Formats: sequence, structure tokens, C-alpha cells
Amino acid sequence: MPRMHLRKCFVLTAVIATTCLLIAFLTLHRDPTFDYERGVPAVDPELWELLGPRPTSPKPPTTPPRPEIHLKQLPVSRFGDMNLNMTLKQMEGIFFRYLENKDVRCEKDQRLGGMHDGGWNVCLSPPYVLGNPCIVFSFGIGYDWQFDDTVSQIYDCTVLAFDPSMTEPNEHLSTRIKFKAIGVGGQNEVREDGWQMKTLGQHLKDEGYWGVPVDYVKIDIEYSEWAVLKTALREGSLQHVKQLGFEMHTRRLLHPGKRPRDEEKLDFVHMYETLRQLEIVGFRKFNYRKNPFGNYYSNHTGKERSCCYDLHYVNSDFFGDNMTVVHTRDSKMFH
Repeated sequence: MPRMHLRKCFVLTAVIATTCLLIAFLTLHRDPTFDYERGVPAVDPELWELLGPRPTSPKPPTTPPRPEIHLKQLPVSRFGDMNLNMTLKQMEGIFFRYLENKDVRCEKDQRLGGMHDGGWNVCLSPPYVLGNPCIVFSFGIGYDWQFDDTVSQIYDCTVLAFDPSMTEPNEHLSTRIKFKAIGVGGQNEVREDGWQMKTLGQHLKDEGYWGVPVDYVKIDIEYSEWAVLKTALREGSLQHVKQLGFEMHTRRLLHPGKRPRDEEKLDFVHMYETLRQLEIVGFRKFNYRKNPFGNYYSNHTGKERSCCYDLHYVNSDFFGDNMTVVHTRDSKMFH
């Protein structure tokens, strides 16, 4: 047995030694003119500059992402101008057709918060995708935090919330919600009731967001939105706002009874022109919601109307290349 064991050891040692000698021989005698790793003839490094770059595998062609924003390309004057020479029936018809119209279809149009009050529509298609970091200004809470909680918890946005009618926010809010008992108005002032009011532009400056993109601004302030929008358009504070959602109210909310015809006409012209100005600076409506709790029957047309609509806009200044599809006809896709 010992002799058999020594013989096996001798054979194994001889095989290992022979293998090592063979590897050493092949290494010393490799063909220098052949690139063994790439399987092609080798080239003197000094010649690469003359021969050009080394051949590389072609990259597969990339397909640009499919646009998710659809635009309606129609004349701005499609609803006609509004003037005081019109009848109230004509003015009402133009105004409500304008309200119930969409110029954009966002494929990822999501309602965040409640399906009715407390919820707001947000376009989540590029370039409006929400994600950390993102910033939301929310004006008018009324102790209803559904939208603010949703956008902060699901999309990790920082929400700056303002409401002068509230003293303290509810408990158990997301840590990303920052509340201040200050309102938004048409001018910077302290009202007789003690409420501190700031314009949208002043809020943006004070919070450090003037001149930088703001993902969403929500306004629900019971008819005061008209003064806020008028000032915002004048001071240019909407320029960097990517999305805007607000509840518009007619004066019917404040005065349910019959009012002088001249006052009603002035209201229609004022509201219509303010909304048209939003279009002029680049905002396009992608959704609206009629508030069913504000329904009434019009004395001028006999039709069922509402005093209040949630209107949702995207800022077209943020459209990038290959992000939109333009439709030249009023397609049913926008209804």
C-alpha cells in the first residue's frame, strides 16, 4: 500500500508540473499581433490615432416616450367676446360654455383627496409628475385636509397650508404639512377682523419660492379667488406655477336672490376676462367639476346652473419637446 500511494503522488505531481510548464510556454509565446480577448488582430497602440476609434458594438435605437398630454388647437375666440351690449341670456350662455370646456387631456389625471369636496384633480403625466422634492401651496383649508394629506403622504410633497380662519391644524397630520394662519388676498393687509392677508406673490417670496417652479397651487377661498387671480396676473406670480386648481364662485353664492341686471353683466365680464387672461399667460384647463350643492335654475335661460366650479389648469410653459400631441379638431377625447 505505501508504494501504491507514492506512485499516485508522483503521477499527480508530474501532471501539475507539466500543466504549469505548458501555461508558461503559451504565455511567453502568445502571438502579439492578435487580440485574444476581442478575437481580432491586434494593432500597435501608436497606430490607433491614425486608424481612428476602436470599433464598438452599436447601441440599440431608443424610442422617445409616448406623449401623455393632448392639446386642443382651436381659435382663442371660439366662444366669442363678451361685452355689456349683450343680453344676460347671451352672456350666461358664453360663460358657462367656457367653464365646461377642456383644452387639454392629461392621460394621468388623478383626483387626490375626496371624490367630492376635499379633493382636487392633479395631472401626473410628464412634465407634471409629482415626486420628492415637490412643493404645494394650499390656500383655504377649512379643517379638511384630504388633499393635503394625500399629496404629502403618497407623493412626499411639502405642503405649505394657509387659512386665517383656523387657529390650529388638526392633529395627526403628515409631518410634511406646514400650516400658518394667514390668508391669500388681492393685497397685503390686516383686515378689520384681524386676519392677516398676503398676495400670492408675497407668499411665494416670504416662503422662498419666488422665481422657482412650484408644483401645485390650490385656492378655495369663497369668491375671494377673483381678487387673488387679478393681482397674481398683474404681479406675475403664476409664471412658475406648474399646476393651478381653484374653486371659482359666482356672486350667486353671496347673493342668492335676484340682483340688478347691470351688476350681473359686470360680474360676467369680470369673471370671463379673468379666466381668459389665465389662458393668455399660458394656462390650459384639463378638468373641471361642477359643485352639485350650488345648483340653481337660471332666470335668464331656465337651465340648471351652479354657483361654483372647481377648475384645474396646467401651465403650458412647462411643455417640453415630444411631450404633447396637438389635435386640430374638437375631439370627443376632451369631453
